[in-house]
Parts: sequence; C-alpha cells; structure tokens
Amino acid sequence: MDPTKPIDITGVIGAVKKHQDLLVSVRDKDAAALLSLFASIPGVKDSIVIGRTELGSVSRGYTGEFLGQLKSGAIKPRTLKVYRVVMELEDEPERLRRTYIAEVYGHIVPNTHPFEVWLNNYGIQCASEDLAAGLLCAMRNEAKLKDGVQYAFDGPLTIVEKEIAAGEISVAKGNMYTTGILTRANVGDKLLAMWRSRPKSFRDKPSEMWISSDVMDLYTDWLEDQGVHVSGTTGEATDETTYLRNTGKKVKLVEVPYMPEGCQFVQLMEPRTIFYGFDKSSDMKQLLPFASGNPYHYTATGSYLIGFQLVSINKLIYCCNDQPIVTYTAATDTAGKKPIEEGWFVKNGDKYELSTDESVQQGTDYYVRNV
Repeated sequence: MDPTKPIDITGVIGAVKKHQDLLVSVRDKDAAALLSLFASIPGVKDSIVIGRTELGSVSRGYTGEFLGQLKSGAIKPRTLKVYRVVMELEDEPERLRRTYIAEVYGHIVPNTHPFEVWLNNYGIQCASEDLAAGLLCAMRNEAKLKDGVQYAFDGPLTIVEKEIAAGEISVAKGNMYTTGILTRANVGDKLLAMWRSRPKSFRDKPSEMWISSDVMDLYTDWLEDQGVHVSGTTGEATDETTYLRNTGKKVKLVEVPYMPEGCQFVQLMEPRTIFYGFDKSSDMKQLLPFASGNPYHYTATGSYLIGFQLVSINKLIYCCNDQPIVTYTAATDTAGKKPIEEGWFVKNGDKYELSTDESVQQGTDYYVRNV
C-alpha cells in the first residue's frame, strides 16, 4: 500500500482474499483462552436445543411379565440461542502504518504479509479483545446494543445468575453449596467440602472447578500455610494448583480469566457442561472494507453469531456456591436520566431486574451492575 495515495478498497479486498491463511479469528486472539474452556457447536444460525439425559430406573424384581412402567430417563431441554455481534472499524491508516512498521516490518517480509492483511487482523484483534472482556457477564439489553458487545447476548455467568434468581439453582435443589465468604484460612477446606457434598456418582467422575484468579490466589496461599511449597514462581501451573487437594486428581482447578474483580463465585461441574454456539468460523475472521467517502480513511465491517448455554444444571452434573457473581451498587446522578437507556436495575425482593422506566420514578431506587 502506497502511503502517498488514497486507499484502494479493491486492493484491500484482493489482498485479504489472497492471504486467507494469514487471517486471524476473533476466537484466536484475546478471547481464545476463555472460549477454549467451553464446548463449541458450529452451524447455529438461530437456536439449537441441547440437553443431557438424566438417568432414570429400568430395573426391578422379576415377576414373569413385562409391565413397561419404568423409565430410562429424560432429557431436560435447554435452548442455546445465538445473537449477532457487529464489528465496525474506522481509522486513519497513516496512524496505523506506524504500528504496522513497528510490529511487522523487519520481522516478516512485507510482500508476504501486506499491510492490507495486517489492517484486517488489527480489527479482528480489537473485536477479540472486546469479546473477551465482556463475554462472561454479558447481559442482552435491546436498549444498549449500540454500546458494546456486553449487551449483545447473555454470557454463561449471566445465564447462571438468572437461573439462581428463578430458583432453579438453589441449596434446596441440591445444585448450590453454601461456602460463605472464602478466606485464606478456609478456602481449601471449603472447596473440598463443596466437592464432597456431591452425590457419589458425581465424585466418581472427573470434574472441573472454575474459580477466579482471586480465589486461586487465596488457595495458593492456603496451600503454603499447610506447608506445601507451591513452585512455579513464573506463573506456570503445578499439580498442587492444577487439582483440588485430597480429591485424587478428580477435580481440576480451572482459573477462569476475565472474572469480575474480587469475585468468589465457584462452579463445580462435569467437563463440557457449558457450550457456545456460532454459525461459521469464517465469519469471525473477516472484516469487509468499503468506501466511506473519505479516500484516506479505512472503514470495514463484519459480523458473527454467538450464544451460550449450560447443557444441564442438574445436581448430578452441576453445582455452584452461594457467593454473588456480580455486585450491584446504587445509581448516582440520576436526575434527567432514562433508566432503560442507562441499563439500570431495580430490586424486586432479593432479585435485580432490568428497569423498563423511560424516566426516573420518584421513590424508586436504581442500581448499576458492576462487571
């Protein structure tokens, strides 16, 4: 690309097509570490019903006749719906050229890694960073779709949060365990007790315990207090921090990136319990440039579909603790604001619900969801 000439949109499209093997995907960059934790379902254009068979009973004493009264189990259907996320890039390539030269020139032969392809990948990297930061606690909000990817769909932790609010995940149903606040002094015992509270069929199989970096720090300190030397000062995992102690390596500790700061929410589940769906992989690696009317500006757009769902929240498969996923604080400076456009919440009993108020209502308290 000649920096002294206007951008050749046709040339950009041609270069992108020619060098498909050099294009990165939204799933390959910042979001990669997070998305790799979930099972994936390609080819979802709108929604798909998933579920896990919950075994029933098919055995009884012999009586000499077939009664057909026993059930082999039932599939509890759960719908994974995908939503469209739009990627839009507009920038002044002269600024980007300096970054390109610093990152690429001298390391990769420019003729095999043209600036046009770098521009496409730069936009994809930005989109991947957006997705990674907003994925876990994203909450679909039609009124705020233009404000970011975190309002485009319900993330996996938001789905759990809604199930808790609906009473589908609770101590009474057996898929929630009360740990209380985790501390350096109790975290190891509490997490072990959470696993031991599960049915034997659960404990007999490998499982994963998803924790935040804050909880992992507490657990590492707790191990040290037990006289266990946790090596790996450069950050690499060791057996002591890879598996929950005293479980015979049946429980893998998964430190989940991008959890809310200070979050002590813990999930214990079978592997491949949380799925994400998408349509085509190619959608996540393609930004299509177009003429914006300004020949010295680079504009491109693309889109992809994505959505999440838990395959089951049955106590034989899934359990979480009683600590909040996100926190809510009182909204301030509310005068003249529209709660529905601000994405504020109102409290209904113990639940927080998105406000539908077009204006601030006297006597109503509004809350901000902290993610």
